[in-house]
Parts: sequence; structure tokens; C-alpha cells
Amino acid sequence: MAITASRDELRIPKGTVIFRQGDPGHEMFVISEGRVRLTLGAEGLDKEVAVLGSGEFFGELSLLSDAPRSASAIAVEDSTLLVIGRDVYAMMVQDDLDIVFRMMNTQGRRLSDTNRPIEALVHLLGRIKVAAHCLRRVLQAGDQWPATVDVSGLAKELGLSAQMVGAVVADLVQRGVGSLQEGRWSIQERGQVEKLADVVCRYAGEPTGIDPLA
Repeated sequence: MAITASRDELRIPKGTVIFRQGDPGHEMFVISEGRVRLTLGAEGLDKEVAVLGSGEFFGELSLLSDAPRSASAIAVEDSTLLVIGRDVYAMMVQDDLDIVFRMMNTQGRRLSDTNRPIEALVHLLGRIKVAAHCLRRVLQAGDQWPATVDVSGLAKELGLSAQMVGAVVADLVQRGVGSLQEGRWSIQERGQVEKLADVVCRYAGEPTGIDPLA
């Protein structure tokens, strides 16, 4: 199937890429029928932001800021889209404040939804940083056991909160990596170093949005 147009209406076959992240944007779309998936991508990896249905709209940010498309849009099923160009959009927002408020509310919700995986990624990177640093410290100790790390000192050294570092160390202990006593974490033998390396790899493989401490 091919994309067909009738005046300001587009019929989009399932699987069609409507636009890609980074493309120039000169119009927004309202979904008359069907569903559209919005994704954010980097380095070949895509993250679903939302799946929109009938009555919902997308692509308006490019009209607001004249910036490139901030996400990619793909038809999840055969869809019919109403196309709204820059001139029509300008008249809409001037003449109908309800439309403006609806768009602002929608943009706020989407921004909140987008921030959640970003926040999860920041926390995950912090956990990887703590575990990887601990691995380096115990490897530097060679075969001198036990290898001991002061948890509060580690937090200051890495510039992270004591709460986060403490949670990561507690998780390591729960996984059988060393022991924790009076704020000092100790690894007693090389087998625990191998477990620590496994945990670092597991943290690195965690999908964003999932708490590896859960």
C-alpha cells in the first residue's frame, strides 16, 4: 500500500514511518483513524514514548519551535491523519484558547512520561559507577584479603549520595558479594570478586525503567 492524500488528509499504511527524529517539521497531525507510535532513538536503540489513537495529535513541537522532529512517528496500523500546516496552526492557537491549553497539558504529560526512563537511566548509571569503582578497588588490592571500602568515603569520592551508595552496597551484600559492618564493606576472597564482576555486567544489562535493586 502507498500513502494517499486527499486535501489535508493522509491515509497511512501500517508500518509506515511518518517522520523520523531529526527531520525538519512543517506540519502537525491529528489522528482521525488508527494508531501511531512515537519513539526516541540514539545509537541505533529506540525507546517507545507513546502510542496515540483516534483524536490525539502529534508533531506540534516543530511548529512551536521550528526545531527538527524530536521523535519518530510510525503507523501501528492503517491510519488516517489530518494534516495541519503552520498557517492553520497559527490561526487555531489564536482563535481557540481551549486548543492551546489542551496542547500544553498533553505536552506536559508526554514530557513527564519521557522523563521517567531518563531518571531511571541516571539511577542505573549511578549504580554501575558504584559497582565498577568497587570492582576496581578490590582488584587493585590484589590477593590481600579482606579488601575493605568505607561506604561514606566512597560516596564522597564518587560525588553520589550516601543513600544511593549504601543501597548499592547493600544489594551487593545480598547477592553474596562481601559483608557490611559499621559502614565498612569487605570482600573476603577472590570468588566474591568474580561475583562482583557478574553484578557489574548485570547492572549494565538492565533495561531502563527497571530497578535493579528491586
